Amino acid sequence: MPHSSGGGHSSHGSHRSSRSSTSSMRFGNRYYRGSKRYVYYRNGTPQYYYSDRPYTVQTAKNASIKSILSKFMSAIFGAIIALSGFFTLPHKVTLDYNTDIVINDSVGLLSETEEAEMKNAFLSFQDKTGVTPAFFTINNKELEKQGGNLKKYAYKLYVNTFEDEKHWLVVYSTHNNRSNWEWEGMIGDDCESIITTNLENEFTNKLQKNLENNPGMLSVSVIDAFETIAGKTGKLPISKILWIVLGVSAAGLCIYQAIKNIIKTKNKEYMEDPRINSVQCATAEKEPETAKCQYCDGEFVVGLHTTCPHCGAPVENWE
Repeated sequence: MPHSSGGGHSSHGSHRSSRSSTSSMRFGNRYYRGSKRYVYYRNGTPQYYYSDRPYTVQTAKNASIKSILSKFMSAIFGAIIALSGFFTLPHKVTLDYNTDIVINDSVGLLSETEEAEMKNAFLSFQDKTGVTPAFFTINNKELEKQGGNLKKYAYKLYVNTFEDEKHWLVVYSTHNNRSNWEWEGMIGDDCESIITTNLENEFTNKLQKNLENNPGMLSVSVIDAFETIAGKTGKLPISKILWIVLGVSAAGLCIYQAIKNIIKTKNKEYMEDPRINSVQCATAEKEPETAKCQYCDGEFVVGLHTTCPHCGAPVENWE
């Protein structure tokens, strides 16, 4: 259905449950219910993690696969973002409807010359955008008989006059002396492919300013507003260009990282991951007691080993 594109009048200017989820953590740096503390060694010092099961070769493989899949999903998401920008590019409205120009000056505010100039301007706008402008005038007294609400009147007028959603109707209400006036724009929803909300607002501001600064020059004000908007249609906003570039860049980076991980994973020896050789130890809040090997000076957890986890020296020989 059509909607208001904005309007104005002579005295006051223009107008216009969340959900959260938690997941259990298999491996982490902090204790959680049901987890156990494990220790492994890296660069001569103990490292700890909490889990409900020990770290295995299969765990390492699963983590690597999960990382790769995550990067591919991010790449797909980035590509969708970029493509969405292309699919929503501004495009001309299809001229598959009654495109006759309708100008109904029931108040008699336009001369024949002015009406002819307005019609030519409307045809030019139609050729540029596919949207067909229309213009009606109504006397304030007649508007009062219709309920006095110009916005509601314009809506009914659009629905009763046009069978499509591709017109841009402007209704102007005034007395013959033009000292007290009001106007309202009503645009079909199918026009949004070329007429954005920003353009609707710009049209509203432009026409209101023209009417305020050029009293008595109704046709010039309307023509200038439509010509101003016509010159800005079909252009891709800077924000959308940046959105597309960002999406393409993000997708490319994620694909690069995923391929890099695949190559790295293919050549990786999972048994080199020190966590695979981890040992369960006390789960107290304080870290377990440690000592240093007198042979290699490597640090280890007391009570877990019969030989030094770094150099293999037997524990019983330490004093």
